[in-house]
Amino acid sequence: MAKIFKFMPNESVGAKANVQAFIARCRKDLDVLAPEIEWDSNFWRGEVGFTKAGVNARKVEAESLLDQDIISFAKAYVTYQKAHNPCVRATARRIMAIRCIEPALLKVKNVADISLVDPVVLDQAAAVARECYPATAYQASSELNRLVGFLLEHKLVERGFYWRCAIPVSSKIGRLDRAGKKASQDKLPPEHVLHYMAEMFSNNPQSSADKYVVSLFALLMCAPSRISEVHDLPSDCLHYEKDQSGSEKLGLRFYSAKGFGPTIKWVSTAFKDVAVTAVERIKELTDEGRRAAKWYEEHMDKFYRHAACPLVHEDALLTPVQICDALGIEYAGFAGQARKVLKNSSSPIRAFLEGNSISLDEVTLAVLNKYAHSRLPKGFPWKNEKKQLKWSDSLFCMRVNELHHQRGVSPIIVWGPGSSSISSALSITSGVREMQTVWDRSGYKNPDGSRVSLTTHQVRHFLNTTAQRGDLGQFDIARWSGRANVSQNNTYNHMSDDEYQEKIGSFQALKALAGPLEKITANSPVTLADLGAIGDVMAHVTEFGFCVHDYSMLPCQKHRDCLNCTEQVCVKGDEAKVARLKLQREAIFLQLAQAEHALAEGYYGADRWTVHQKQTLDRADQLIALLQSDDIAPGAIVRLRCDQEFSPLKRELAAKSSQSKLSESVGGETHYSLGESHGKTPD
Repeated sequence: MAKIFKFMPNESVGAKANVQAFIARCRKDLDVLAPEIEWDSNFWRGEVGFTKAGVNARKVEAESLLDQDIISFAKAYVTYQKAHNPCVRATARRIMAIRCIEPALLKVKNVADISLVDPVVLDQAAAVARECYPATAYQASSELNRLVGFLLEHKLVERGFYWRCAIPVSSKIGRLDRAGKKASQDKLPPEHVLHYMAEMFSNNPQSSADKYVVSLFALLMCAPSRISEVHDLPSDCLHYEKDQSGSEKLGLRFYSAKGFGPTIKWVSTAFKDVAVTAVERIKELTDEGRRAAKWYEEHMDKFYRHAACPLVHEDALLTPVQICDALGIEYAGFAGQARKVLKNSSSPIRAFLEGNSISLDEVTLAVLNKYAHSRLPKGFPWKNEKKQLKWSDSLFCMRVNELHHQRGVSPIIVWGPGSSSISSALSITSGVREMQTVWDRSGYKNPDGSRVSLTTHQVRHFLNTTAQRGDLGQFDIARWSGRANVSQNNTYNHMSDDEYQEKIGSFQALKALAGPLEKITANSPVTLADLGAIGDVMAHVTEFGFCVHDYSMLPCQKHRDCLNCTEQVCVKGDEAKVARLKLQREAIFLQLAQAEHALAEGYYGADRWTVHQKQTLDRADQLIALLQSDDIAPGAIVRLRCDQEFSPLKRELAAKSSQSKLSESVGGETHYSLGESHGKTPD
């Protein structure tokens, strides 16, 4: 287990002395870095480069490095933070604050002394963050706040103060303009690239490097995951379980890197066979690595006897050829070449032998066993102690050079791939030496002839967007993705406006807003406005349609004689109402026959009742004909006129009309009379 400590400042000394004590303690007591990383180096491979803001971290020229007055503190700070928070990208994040502080100190104080940090320096550092990290300035802001809290807590500045940086998230995130939409779509993998990968997976590449890349990509397509999560899968990661219907489901045992913890990410039915095949191929590739790791767990005092290991005693002296065979070093079959290879200045075994004062002629398997144990990964046998994952149980337990295209695989040195192993194989990397990608080796190009490049995070965005398109619940998407914060789903959702419109149009509840027929189907209230009348109140339901009468003005004047009322509205397509109309028509026909019989018998009033029934039957026939007509679209509103209809409104209008005419007549006569009295001729 890695050694860590809690730094306790000395209250009796100044900030500068505490800074020096902190640096010395971190350099001496912390062992969280990989064994190949040297403290004095300014580029820690796989961790961080101590370069200025805005400079390629791999450029270690003097002018690109952090100022010498702050670089030692930077190394101590990122190491201390890594020890207390061993996140995958913690080191790269923590250095952001130092890179912002350094130019601010030089500008304000003329010296990069971390103990001189004050609010003025920090304001300048915030300006540097905005300039050098335009897309992720809010992350730099968060790291500055973290650094300030650390400096104040551990008495590493001369005077206490309060300062807070609050740079908002970039406005580019969530933008809806053309540039924002393009940036959103660029986070998704191109469709043709996914087809390329599917073809490679189907062809089952034989080289170890390509088999690793294609199989790992297949696992990334099974569930939204990060590279670190996939690399920490156990060898028995496949989990089978039956659902309530008895169908067998497949899941992958993950440990989320974003706060959700251990979980099972379920694989869709379409990818079930893909997941099983990918795991089988990776197991085949890594079996020897797990076997070696298991040996080191159980046989600390014996050299790992792999297939090419010399069959000699542990303490027997070895020839250069036997040493090369034991270590898996290629020597072209010549004894002289074997000795030459072992004496190469860049040979790790030479450095080990010289460091332990052992000559080449004194090497035994016991000596090589000590060398092999010195090359074991940090924290062995644990690959990830937090997840309780041992190297011997890891799906991605490999050996050194397992994925190298030219160097021979070391049979004795356990190794595991990192994020760069897959990213450099999928995406074009900038550097002095151009690396071939898996696309280049397989001859794939973009439609425009350019090189194919893809990031693994694009797959995560793709799966999250696909889940959004499939209407998976937000909590389920967050759980499937292994994130604790559901609100972060929005960052990975890249559905287009057209897709949202199509989805909204398919909602039954929203469909009901389109017209009365849809509302009837959805059993939703129908308003007067839906039926072409004035008002937003609900329309009254009748046997055959809806009544648009405003009952707040006066009660029904038809005594529910709806068929002869012009305030009844029917909707084409409501088959239940049409069926009732047909039943009512049959009843009216019977009533008409009875009225005609009564009329023939001479019953008083039968004539008026016969006329009424004929009129009602005629209107029922008209309504049924219209509601069943192919010329009328479903959802159309049908409303019959009735010129003979009596209503108080018509009576009032008629009364006003006749009163107006009477007034005009009386007015004309009066005018004429007055005209005569004044001796004038009327016009």
